[in-house]
Amino acid sequence: MSEILSAAVDLAGRTAGFALMRGEELLLARTRPMRGRDSAGLAPWIAEELKAFGLTVNDVARWSVGSGPGSFTGMRLAAALVAGWTFGKTGVETRCIPTATAYAVRASAAEGEKIGCLFDGRNHELIYFGMIVCDGEPVPTGEEKVLNREQAESFFAAAPAEHLVASSTELPALELLLDKAVLQRVLPVETPDFTALIRAKFRPYDNNLTDLVYIRPAVFTAPQTGA
Repeated sequence: MSEILSAAVDLAGRTAGFALMRGEELLLARTRPMRGRDSAGLAPWIAEELKAFGLTVNDVARWSVGSGPGSFTGMRLAAALVAGWTFGKTGVETRCIPTATAYAVRASAAEGEKIGCLFDGRNHELIYFGMIVCDGEPVPTGEEKVLNREQAESFFAAAPAEHLVASSTELPALELLLDKAVLQRVLPVETPDFTALIRAKFRPYDNNLTDLVYIRPAVFTAPQTGA
């Protein structure tokens, strides 16, 4: 019996990520700049990568989708794409795994140590997503914050994690929000390890691709009537 093919897809950040494994064997791990209109190339890019191995999306039995934090549009697009590929198929499993996992594994943290994953929240704010190493892998702590500069100063002074990580491309934005002492502790991540989304054991394959990381609540405005 051939080993199961598992894949991870992520479009939460400034780059798209795609990883493929056969059992425990890593077949590929790729990243590609992909923002805005470029995201229309996600499906063809993945198809091209699979074709190099003589495969199609129909050969993948397990899909892990990066669920953020990050671009709401990117997260929804990746989830919708995988949902479309797997719709109505039997023997195929899907799930969401936080994109932060791909950054947290780069920290090389020890068992029980906390990892703070930092993201550019735009609007002069940062997003903090907490993780802790449990049974050898980073798992979410449930600590999720949106912080401006003042809030970030008090937050990191009161509850610092042993490790801080952030995308190297987002550091310029984070530099405007963090004190020097905190910035010096941040590990810049050049390339997230998207294989970590496949390897993650803390969340089962539940076929729920709507479990995305929305730290900010949805904002609704009342309909306007009259002239």
